[in-house]
Amino acid sequence: MDEPRLYDIKDAARYLEVAPSTLRYWESQGLVRARRNRGNDYRQYSLHDLIEASEIAFYRKLGVPVKELEGYRALSARGLDEALARTESDIEHRIAQLEGTRARLSRQRALNAEAARLARQGMRAKAPAIVRLEAIDYNDAGPWRLLVEEPWRYGVLVDAAHPDEVLEAVADEENGDRAGTRARDGEAEALWLRSPAHTARTCRECLLKVAPASGESNVRELLSEAREEGIDPVLVVGSYLLTATDDAGRWDLHRAWVVGDPSA
Repeated sequence: MDEPRLYDIKDAARYLEVAPSTLRYWESQGLVRARRNRGNDYRQYSLHDLIEASEIAFYRKLGVPVKELEGYRALSARGLDEALARTESDIEHRIAQLEGTRARLSRQRALNAEAARLARQGMRAKAPAIVRLEAIDYNDAGPWRLLVEEPWRYGVLVDAAHPDEVLEAVADEENGDRAGTRARDGEAEALWLRSPAHTARTCRECLLKVAPASGESNVRELLSEAREEGIDPVLVVGSYLLTATDDAGRWDLHRAWVVGDPSA
């Protein structure tokens, strides 16, 4: 029968997917064992040593601190299962958080693509996707929490008669979830509501740019362009996409619509 093979520290570290220094540290903490080559005193590991070390590597991947691993090794089978059950619950929570992060990431990339589309196409005839803009009660924490979690719900409204004044709002879009947009004592005040008269004939989709530091915007240019297309502007409404920098400065970019007077 062949003698059991012994592995040097480089092979052992490669199989365990850790650094050799990590194995040496685990050994110093009494978590793994290493034999010594009688000829050169180098560390050597049997197959059983690697199996034990693989358990330590597994617990470390679970996030168990090194200082707690000695306690894990002293647990009974039942105690270890209970500890792993708690860890499993924590991992499920972390997975849910990561899934939420991935969904937010996917949503933000879609918003970035929307901004690029609007920049390419320029102004075009299209009815607003926003159905409602609600006033923000700055003394109510609800809107703040909502907009931090869902920044794309951050809406803006500009009266064509006062193009330098940008009002903040909470935006509801078609088929959107309105949870969290109602005031505690009833429905929040509507700054603007889409009506059947707001169609592609009376509205123009565009990219609204507002400088967060100075409030400078391209509203006047949008209003002028809409007038050239035969629209009598009343408002500009929009919802937040992202904040980005170009050669002219740093801008909040919004998917927006110039809303015209339907009677004009």
